[in-house]
Amino acid sequence: MSWIQDFFAPEQRTWESFYRTRWAYDKKVRSTHGVNCTGSCSWEIYVKNGMVVWELQALDYPVISEAIPPYEPRGCQRGISYSWYLYSPLRVKYPYIRGVLLDLWRQARKKHPDDPIAAWRSIVSDPD
Repeated sequence: MSWIQDFFAPEQRTWESFYRTRWAYDKKVRSTHGVNCTGSCSWEIYVKNGMVVWELQALDYPVISEAIPPYEPRGCQRGISYSWYLYSPLRVKYPYIRGVLLDLWRQARKKHPDDPIAAWRSIVSDPD
């Protein structure tokens, strides 16, 4: 059994480094999630080696009135999944361009090889 071997040979307990560094982080920043949200809930983002490792809802909003219970924690499922979206292979990282517009741009760049602004003007001013 492997757990007995781990107990009697502690130098082979390779899982410990993962366990001990799982919750380690380099810095903590405050942020909101830009996923078309109007709530702008505050989040504490934990960063390790330049990557988001986990997030927690910030619980330090000011109290509006003692008669009203605090509206905490703020946050939604869409917001908490935002850090996964950052590193998703499905994320759009560059703007899409229409094929017709790209063809027009390439033709205009051939006519105006030294001036991209003139090339764009020729596309915009063309009634077709």
